[in-house]
Amino acid sequence: MHPQPDLEPACPTMTTSRDVVIVGGGATAVSSFTQLAATLSPGDSVTIVDPNPVGFGHAFGTSDPLLLCNTSVDVTSLRADDGSDLLDYLSSRGWPAHPEDFVPRYLVGQYCRERYQESRRRAERRGVRIEHRRTRATAVRRDGTGYTVELTDSTALFATDVLLCLGLDRPVLPEPVRRHAGHPALLDAPYPVDRLRGLPRDAEVLVLGTKLSAIDAALVLCRDGRRTVMTSPSGELPAVRTRLRRPERPLLDADRWQRLAPGAANLDREVARLLVEAVNRADRPLPLREQTSPADAPAPRLERELALAAAGRVPWQDVVAEVIDTINDWTAAWPASTRADVLGRYRTVMSRYISAIPERNARLLAGHLADGRLSVATGYPTSIEPEGPTSWRVEWPDGRVEHFTHVVCGTGFQKPQLSLAGPGRYRIGPAEPGAAVPEITAELRLREPQHPEADRIWVVGAAAHHRTAIVNYLNAAAKQAARIAAQFAAVPV
Repeated sequence: MHPQPDLEPACPTMTTSRDVVIVGGGATAVSSFTQLAATLSPGDSVTIVDPNPVGFGHAFGTSDPLLLCNTSVDVTSLRADDGSDLLDYLSSRGWPAHPEDFVPRYLVGQYCRERYQESRRRAERRGVRIEHRRTRATAVRRDGTGYTVELTDSTALFATDVLLCLGLDRPVLPEPVRRHAGHPALLDAPYPVDRLRGLPRDAEVLVLGTKLSAIDAALVLCRDGRRTVMTSPSGELPAVRTRLRRPERPLLDADRWQRLAPGAANLDREVARLLVEAVNRADRPLPLREQTSPADAPAPRLERELALAAAGRVPWQDVVAEVIDTINDWTAAWPASTRADVLGRYRTVMSRYISAIPERNARLLAGHLADGRLSVATGYPTSIEPEGPTSWRVEWPDGRVEHFTHVVCGTGFQKPQLSLAGPGRYRIGPAEPGAAVPEITAELRLREPQHPEADRIWVVGAAAHHRTAIVNYLNAAAKQAARIAAQFAAVPV
């Protein structure tokens, strides 16, 4: 793959080889590369475009052993076929892992990096050229027989095929602090956690959010004794689980689920019935009311749900992997607006149970709550205003005023944005006002409205969120990558 100056495409009049550009270098990109590489022939090329080292993406690029995956080894794998490639990797290196384990995220980063290097060496021995361009892509445009991938360094790449494996790397700034972006005592995300570890030991920190990234922030901050307050509109912490893995036998009635129409009057009742039936098919069936805590306050609810998980009284957890796959399949053909409307009604349940936290993290949080280092406030502050370079004045809905030295946003990340910026040109990043969103076909290819054919531009993982409901799940991205690799193998360039 060769850079082209001044964004001028270098489209040959005829090509007998594939020039593949993969935009992104995290776990989704590595999954795509390792599965795609086996379909390529001598003379083909792959260029990965990402400013960071390949394999060390945002999700797994941390080096802090405190931070765990919230999915088990069984489904945290670059391949989604039988068995777990991650388990094989860990076992071969002497790590005493089990399919149900939640391992430190840095281990998954190492796994991704090594699998990429192994696959790259095999491909290069077969005559496939591999390159890593440490920059960002801003757009892809259709040009003659192929595509031009525009880069931030004012160069471009010719491609016969493009895979967009964009990660979640743009933090969501909540409205109360949005206008204070760039303030030295405002961290827009917990990552990299070196920034949190670098705060003074006597810092008093307000963490906005109570879900996964906010919990990561709280664990790092409280470990060193900093007083930390977490807050969100709901004040709810996720549920607690001891595993998230594929079931040994089906628990969901997937056929009945797929027949449910999004506009059906009895939809919510039927979804609830199917979920309850699935949980009741688990190995240790229990009434749902005995699997959760009725407590309203975050601390006692966490304690109770931690005790239930430790006692093995949460069979709901064994349905989650199936639910994710079923929801993704069920809603794949829906318009994005319909999917958002229907799934929005289940947002609370999905965020608590699909994104539940490992038992170990729950135990650490409970300890910090009991010791007084951590507290959880229900309801967002009415105002968050800086008073100086390391001072914030925070007013709560009941009129109380507190002062913090730092504010950390643990409110998640924006999904990657793709839009049309003219005929045959797909923009990567925030869209211009009024810009149209391209269609994502059943084959995960981009298609421009009114254009007769889908482009040879595929979206994988988070980039496919307009067609895939739950994208922050490596198993789902690995399945998508396998589908795309099968298309490459079946259809020559």
